[in-house]
Amino acid sequence: MTQVFYEGKDISSDVEISDLIVTDSCGDQADGIDAKFANAENQWSQWKPQKEDSLNILNAGYRSGNMWIDRIRQEGDLIALGAVSIPPGGKTKRTRAWENTTLITIAAELASRYGLAAQFLNVPAFSYARVDQAGRGDFGFLQERAMLEGCSIKVQDSKLFIYADAYMEGLPAVKTIDAADFYEDPRFSDSSGATYSNCTVSWKSTFGTYVDAAAVGPELPVSNYPVSSAGEAQRFAKNMLRSYNKKEYVGEISVMLDTSVTAGNTINISGMGLSDGKYFIDTAQHSFAEEVSRFVMHRCFTRY
Repeated sequence: MTQVFYEGKDISSDVEISDLIVTDSCGDQADGIDAKFANAENQWSQWKPQKEDSLNILNAGYRSGNMWIDRIRQEGDLIALGAVSIPPGGKTKRTRAWENTTLITIAAELASRYGLAAQFLNVPAFSYARVDQAGRGDFGFLQERAMLEGCSIKVQDSKLFIYADAYMEGLPAVKTIDAADFYEDPRFSDSSGATYSNCTVSWKSTFGTYVDAAAVGPELPVSNYPVSSAGEAQRFAKNMLRSYNKKEYVGEISVMLDTSVTAGNTINISGMGLSDGKYFIDTAQHSFAEEVSRFVMHRCFTRY
């Protein structure tokens, strides 16, 4: 049975679910809940839903984690609620600067601002002379800084995770999914035409270049990140190039509801022939009304 917690209270026996989708994402997308509830008798009036109220979905051991309502609509006899995992205020534009700092220090400070516990998975501790946050929301800014070090962020259930992309893609697959288990027709595509052959990061007279000899696309020039050395510029160039090129082969599949697979996991695909291999789950979307899980993924990137 699917349980719905609203502001920490289990209201499952008092509501009728019309549609319920939980989207579990990594990187530049937040987790989300999209729910529709029957409201023919205005039964939702007693809850008086407000933006920034919390929603949490539980199902047979699965937990979406607390999310905060950011969309409320009344559609005929339905109430539609949308919620995201980014805490209230996370998109507020801020400006500040750090000196002699690291990505870990910046992330820990921002996590503390929202009462989040910070967890780091293979995150490097390179030191920066100065980092400026100029009119950016905290989590968009942090994801951008993480990308420069080959990392991504995820906010889930009052935790901020920062992980090294290559490290996560290198972890063992949590399961193998065979083509015979697909619920709908799969889609796999070669996107190598959208990759870049090299990246050059430059700042004033300092620059660094990284080349991907296996890629066929154009150059990616970047000149909006201050760097203090050619080594730092080349490191940023390598990590940015990987961020763009890692999705050179992508896929979308669906299976019967399987909440054991989440964004950030790796899985093996079999039975497809050309598209068989190990994939990283970028988005896991669980539809509890349909009892279907849909996965958006990319083949694990191993060149660098």
